Amino acid sequence: MGTRWGTLRWCILAACAPAWGCVKGPQAAPPTAPAPSEPSASDRSLPVPYDLQEGVERASALGANLFLLDVATARAWDALADRIGSPAEHGVGHYLALMGGSDDGRPDGSVQVLFFTNEYVPRLAYRVRIGRGPRWDSDVLEQDPPGLVHEPLMTLLNARLLALEAIPKSKQAMNPVVIPQRNGEIVVYLLAATNQPNVAVLGPHYRVEIAEDGAEVDTITALSGSRLQLSTRDRAGQRLAALTITDAGTEHPTESHVFASRMANLPIYVTTGRGRWKVRASAIDYLGPR
Repeated sequence: MGTRWGTLRWCILAACAPAWGCVKGPQAAPPTAPAPSEPSASDRSLPVPYDLQEGVERASALGANLFLLDVATARAWDALADRIGSPAEHGVGHYLALMGGSDDGRPDGSVQVLFFTNEYVPRLAYRVRIGRGPRWDSDVLEQDPPGLVHEPLMTLLNARLLALEAIPKSKQAMNPVVIPQRNGEIVVYLLAATNQPNVAVLGPHYRVEIAEDGAEVDTITALSGSRLQLSTRDRAGQRLAALTITDAGTEHPTESHVFASRMANLPIYVTTGRGRWKVRASAIDYLGPR
């Protein structure tokens, strides 16, 4: 696995400087976005259809983790910039955000963000710990000199690069989020991003599953149908109560819908092939059939 780095180029610009403060999103049928307004449909939650319960619970948990890792990475980037100036100008080009843990290995709510040099063979340059809590406290630790990258980090970095190379090329900024192991695979989420304020980005987002050795792409799943961005303000500049989209290519809201709702801090009403749903920070509610 370690020899693979001799054959890869580390020059994907979209991965080098995250587009922070944004929401990031193809299904068989592109989602459509009517003019956002407060939905008139009842918010009364109904039992989730039995065959969709597991998928809904998984989407809710994954969306929450994506939000935590993405926001923590943004905070870590800012903390590093406060310490050294522009990270890119100091040769930083790649990063991994991983859930932190206590001494006994249990998750403690913190996030460790590792920053690597933008070299042919990357080296670990900085570690930033983002603490749990509303203040997102940070601690920056410099690796001086930058250290060699060993397994399993090398495998995760390779998976990250393969995922970025595998998706369709575009000018859309993408923020990678790596989930180290799920069902024997490494999962890399590529989340579309923008620096524009008051905008929710619902696409394009991708989920790329990589073999556990980080050497091969197994599957690419597009989590939304198109490049979709919605204003979170009405024409008068007032904050909307909710957003509304139709995504007929899915049975239930995905983790990218949960992520987008959390990033925008707004509920999102999603009409899928199996019904109407309300996605909010704490849950996915089923509102009934279409």
